Amino acid sequence: MTLDAGTDSNRAATLFEFDDGASWLPILAASLGALLPRNARDLISSTQPDGPWSASETLSKAVDIDAVYEAMRRWVSERDVAAYHGTRLNPVQRGSVARNGLRRLVPADRSTAIEAFLGEHPRWDEIRHRVPEALAFMERGGAGNRAGQVHLTLSREGLVKGFNHYLVEGSEFDHHVANYLLGEECHEQNRRRGEAILYRVRLSGEEALAAANLFGEMKHPNLLREVFQSVSWFLSTGDTETSALELDCGMILYRDVEPADIIETITIPDSELWEHYDHRLR
Repeated sequence: MTLDAGTDSNRAATLFEFDDGASWLPILAASLGALLPRNARDLISSTQPDGPWSASETLSKAVDIDAVYEAMRRWVSERDVAAYHGTRLNPVQRGSVARNGLRRLVPADRSTAIEAFLGEHPRWDEIRHRVPEALAFMERGGAGNRAGQVHLTLSREGLVKGFNHYLVEGSEFDHHVANYLLGEECHEQNRRRGEAILYRVRLSGEEALAAANLFGEMKHPNLLREVFQSVSWFLSTGDTETSALELDCGMILYRDVEPADIIETITIPDSELWEHYDHRLR
């Protein structure tokens, strides 16, 4: 694994890094103290929870849950949040991100990227004229609507181990275009494109919370739900290994991520990815 550090490393101590539970769980639990039962550990342990979710179910029945969530919201809002974007890029594309940041997806602009990794396929001459057709299908919402968005997630370990198809096969949008053109033949071609790159991004706490509940369909952002589950498990067991959860907690931005927002660029070797490949794109 190789990485390039961003220029704003002096602020790293202010980051909420979900996977580093030891750096935040004791602090947050202490800040919630007055809202939690004094016997929280015994109360949760008595139900023999098998993980963070079941621990949180017990604790939620013993507290004013709205007050706890509001306190957690304030706590997160006072911090910056580390978020991650995973993809697969060639050197030219990586240079573009270094200069321009992570840009919102514009389907009509993906032709160059599509040709960059499909152009070497033996069937390229046969399918190249259908690229505009495939892009139009995706722009109409084929296989999900990602136009105008940048996708991030809360956990590095989740992205590397839990759902690493973005790192193994690259942009999911590009993959669906390739699948439209080549069917199942596309997977090997996807994996030949560049290197797996993980971008560590700094968001304000408020923006992270909004991006984790963009459409307002949940009473509380899923980011807070995951934090509450982790706190509940910590209170019961003392376990701070949040990285082991390999959390999938997505965030959607409708803005570009500027270069200054990217605090690390990490190259992940395929040898680290392959044993965890989830084959989700098959």
